Amino acid sequence: MIKNNVETTIEGNKVLYKRYFDVSRELLFEVWSMPEHLAEWWGPDGFTLTTKRMDFTNGGFWEFIMHGPDGHDYKNKIQFTNIKEPHYIYYKHLGDGEGDSDVHFESKIIFEESGEGTSLIMEQIFPSKEELERVNEKYGAIEGAKQHIGNLGKYLEKFK
Repeated sequence: MIKNNVETTIEGNKVLYKRYFDVSRELLFEVWSMPEHLAEWWGPDGFTLTTKRMDFTNGGFWEFIMHGPDGHDYKNKIQFTNIKEPHYIYYKHLGDGEGDSDVHFESKIIFEESGEGTSLIMEQIFPSKEELERVNEKYGAIEGAKQHIGNLGKYLEKFK
């Protein structure tokens, strides 16, 4: 399935998103790793972002709040598990970081050189197929991720 130039594949408890960007791998990695860039594009349509703290190292944490267009704030906490610049960023989404969130998954963000640009491969891995289905039904996770990647694309237009 392709929407917003995002190819999406669902297999069991995993969702794979792929999109080509006409920018260097180094730039694409940078906009995924620096709070000042993330504030400009992170999240689905209509969301804004506030980073509380970010330690972009293996084992480091990123705590942030996604401000929804409905006025609701969504606290998030991520732990980076494996970073290799400019090749990939792996992390665990730990919910809201306060033990009150019901959304936990792992993500692999891979940056592959492709011709003059870079292919982004984003894999989300949920504890089970049922959990993926529940999170998608409750939060619109798959559509939100497509919009997330679409907003990244819009932001990258500023660098051309």
